[in-house]
Amino acid sequence: MNDEAQDSALWLEAISGTDASFGIIFDRYRRLVFKRAYDRVGDFTDAEDVVAIVFMEAWRKRESVHFIDGSLRAWLLVVILNVCLNRDRANRRYRRLLAKLPPPEHEPDLSERTLAQLEASDAFRALRAAMKRYSAADQKVIELCMIDGMAVSEAATVLDIPVGTVKAKLSRTRKKLRVELERFAPHTEVIEA
Repeated sequence: MNDEAQDSALWLEAISGTDASFGIIFDRYRRLVFKRAYDRVGDFTDAEDVVAIVFMEAWRKRESVHFIDGSLRAWLLVVILNVCLNRDRANRRYRRLLAKLPPPEHEPDLSERTLAQLEASDAFRALRAAMKRYSAADQKVIELCMIDGMAVSEAATVLDIPVGTVKAKLSRTRKKLRVELERFAPHTEVIEA
C-alpha cells in the first residue's frame, strides 16, 4: 500500500481486518491529532490521552466515519474537538463536585500516633513480662487494683484476703514496677489506689 492511498480505501481495508491499514492511518494523522489536542489542553500527557481517545473513537464508530474527498482529516478534526469538549465538561463537573465537599478536617500526624502506639505496646509488653516474675497472688492484686481500677477494699473482698495484705502487696509491686518500667515514663509516680 503506498503513502498516497486514500484514507477511505485504507479504512475499508482496516475494518475488513487488515491491521496494517489502520496503522497507516494512525501514523498519517497522529501528529495532526496531537498538535490540535495539545493546542486545546496545553499538557503533553493530556494531549497523548486525547490522541488515544480520538483513535479509539474512530475505531468505535468505524461504520459511520465520514470522508471528504477520500480523506479522514475533517472527520478527525471534529472528533478531536468533541473529545476535548467532553474532557473539559468532565473536568468542570469534577471541580464543581470537589467544591461542594466540606474542607478536610485536620488529621494528626500519623507518625506521632504510630510512635505512641509502638511505645505503648512496648510498655505493655514490658509490664506483662514484669508481672510474670511476680507471684500469682501479686499478679491478681496488680490486675485488679492497677489495671482494672478496683478499690483496695473490693480487691480484698474478691480475693478473700485482708485489706492490709492487699495494700502491702500493692505497695511492694508498685515499687518494683516503678523501677522496671521507669524507661517508659521517667520521673512519674505510680498512682496510689
